[in-house]
Amino acid sequence: MPTLDKFQNLELSRFAGNHLAEIVLAFACPQRVLMVTDGGLNFGAAAFGLSEFVGIVQAAGHTVSTAHRGGAGPATIAGAFNFATAGTAVTTANYDQIWLFGFSTNAAALTAAEQSTIAQFMRSGGGVFATGDHETLGQGMGANLPRVRGMRNWATVPMASTTRIDTVLDPGLDKVKQFNDQANAVAQRTFPVFFSNGGPVNAIGTWAVHPVLRHPSGAVDVMPDHAHESECLAPVPVAGLFAGVEEWPAPVGGGARIAPVVVSVSMSSGRFVTDTGKPPVLPRSFGGISAYDGDAARVGRIVCDSTWHHFVNINLNGAGAGADTQGNPFNGLYEAGVATAEYKKIQSYFLNTVRWLAPRSRRNCWPFTLALLARFDVEMMELALPQPHPCPWDPLLQIGQVAEDALTRHWGAGAAAEVMNDLLAAVEAPPSLMAALQPAWAQQDNAGETGKREPSLLPTADIRRALLGALVNLAAHKLPTDAPGLAKVLKDGRDKLQVELPREALKATLPVLAEYVQRGARQAAGMAEAMLAGK
Repeated sequence: MPTLDKFQNLELSRFAGNHLAEIVLAFACPQRVLMVTDGGLNFGAAAFGLSEFVGIVQAAGHTVSTAHRGGAGPATIAGAFNFATAGTAVTTANYDQIWLFGFSTNAAALTAAEQSTIAQFMRSGGGVFATGDHETLGQGMGANLPRVRGMRNWATVPMASTTRIDTVLDPGLDKVKQFNDQANAVAQRTFPVFFSNGGPVNAIGTWAVHPVLRHPSGAVDVMPDHAHESECLAPVPVAGLFAGVEEWPAPVGGGARIAPVVVSVSMSSGRFVTDTGKPPVLPRSFGGISAYDGDAARVGRIVCDSTWHHFVNINLNGAGAGADTQGNPFNGLYEAGVATAEYKKIQSYFLNTVRWLAPRSRRNCWPFTLALLARFDVEMMELALPQPHPCPWDPLLQIGQVAEDALTRHWGAGAAAEVMNDLLAAVEAPPSLMAALQPAWAQQDNAGETGKREPSLLPTADIRRALLGALVNLAAHKLPTDAPGLAKVLKDGRDKLQVELPREALKATLPVLAEYVQRGARQAAGMAEAMLAGK
């Protein structure tokens, strides 16, 4: 069995030799994750176990509690798990997010009390991840929760016919397509959706993938494959209650109901599977991952995935898969005991999702970490920092641009925008500013179409860069640049800093920002008057 490639080493490798960045990364941003499964899934090391996935999440510093609705072990919570009567209450006081790996059908549906418990958890800002497999596998949990029930097909995608979804597009070393090619090192190619931030359509900086697919290469564009997945959806939100809560709430203060989006598209085009007699399928695309950002409505975020085969051991490390027709062992996404480059991308998806699902009240740790990493980036260290605080507009913009370049280089396009959106939300920035900087996947017009809104003359990219520049510059004032001193400051006051520094940076920047916008408005008004006068 291959040795687990611990993901935190992959992150540290991006900063090899940068001792200050290594110190920043040594301080984890843990989420409290409850993972629940049922039926034939478990958290063990066998084929349909989730032990490797759990290990990856834990290795990144997160606390994972595991439970099985039928009581199957191993699990950290013993006995048959019930969301409504659990010894540790399923509330946002105890958990930040719930991951549901559903196997059971509606015959084992959540009780009304369990539905209410999870619905209230979501209403309080808790994140939810949910998946199943083909047909009705996973329906018992996923099809009985608000919003989740509409973001994935929990019922009708078949297992064996020509209309199934088959993503095992390529055979392995023996060139024979067989069912357990899902356990070889060949991952399926996926197609992330790129969202516009409203800039010029032909500018590279206009486009970025959803945060769960963020990667330095540009995007996570691979997944484990499987011969019969289901599909993810983006239903149009409508009024109505489910499990005692408003299913698709409108933003606080009014506006269109928040809609989910499909953030990754996959391809079904598998050929005849020789050892199980599965016929070829009609090639078609389908939603592989869907996401819902409930921030504006003050409810929790949601991510749905087309299949738990993206997470179980047989697909990740080949457990229980045996060998191909030539005797080559199926080792999952490992070659010679080392995780493939594709698997490392997939691990990014795992951890990106954990971080994105964090409740608003516990989300500022990781974006603050990224801001500090930008401060200690090698190119940033060459700037003459700190500048005066509060800082004038032009230096702020320069610092912010260097910081954005660093975040893009290490984490992927759109990372800088995500950092500032999350930090501004955490410190309760003015609603007018938050509306102007709203991420593309959360933007909607009055008809509820995602990614569309009235064009704005505001230089939103520069506004975000200036705010990021202010935070980095303030960090340069507050944090030492010697390794022992930095370690001591972060050890003694990290939690306090990640709240106070963004708040102070925002407070110092708002007057500079307001003056810049007012100056631009006056210039635009003068130009408009001159044009109307024919001058």
